[in-house]
Amino acid sequence: MPETTQTPTAPISKAPAPAPPVAKPQPPPATMQTSVQLTFSFEIAAMQLTPSFKMGVLKVRPVSKLVTMRLPSPQRAQSALNLQVAFEVVKIQPVAGALGTIRVVPSQQQRPSMAGMPSFAVAGVQVVQNSETAPVQLTPSQQGRASVFITVPFQISTLEFSPSLEIASVILNSNSKQVVVQLPGAGPGPAEGAPMFEIANLELSENGEIAMMQLNLLGGPKRA
Repeated sequence: MPETTQTPTAPISKAPAPAPPVAKPQPPPATMQTSVQLTFSFEIAAMQLTPSFKMGVLKVRPVSKLVTMRLPSPQRAQSALNLQVAFEVVKIQPVAGALGTIRVVPSQQQRPSMAGMPSFAVAGVQVVQNSETAPVQLTPSQQGRASVFITVPFQISTLEFSPSLEIASVILNSNSKQVVVQLPGAGPGPAEGAPMFEIANLELSENGEIAMMQLNLLGGPKRA
């Protein structure tokens, strides 16, 4: 029987696997935000001064239910966004000393005009007991009260629509106690360098509206 000769086969060389594609860096997605600013109209009910006769505490009460909703300007925007819409406050549910949850409805009314006089007539001066940081309280007269705009940061929580698909109400939330106080005429939004205050006390009336709000200047007295 003839012998068979086996020829060794050469190993099959496999082609190198292709390199995985390199992922190209994607631009960061646009930041989604629900932040807005609500500006309230208040009048000064009392002002407490420090021993060095500097403002330490403001006590204010609202002069209107109307507020202005404004989009905060982007940090890199070339110009400020002057988008403002008038709303009327219909319900407030404070949370932990902040304004908490607030419901507003669109309004066609105009916010009452407020004089921008940087002064008020003093009706009385008294010493506040148990207050070492702001012991002197000034009370304005009925005829010479000063008005201020108070801007508070909020987050839009819910939009409610009418049967005709128009915005019926907006529900907003705020857990911030820091607010910006400005005199009328300063501009549509918080100006750079405007004083920052902190909500120290918030009083509501029987129908759930703001009756009085005490604001402490940040960096100033912690209690009145």
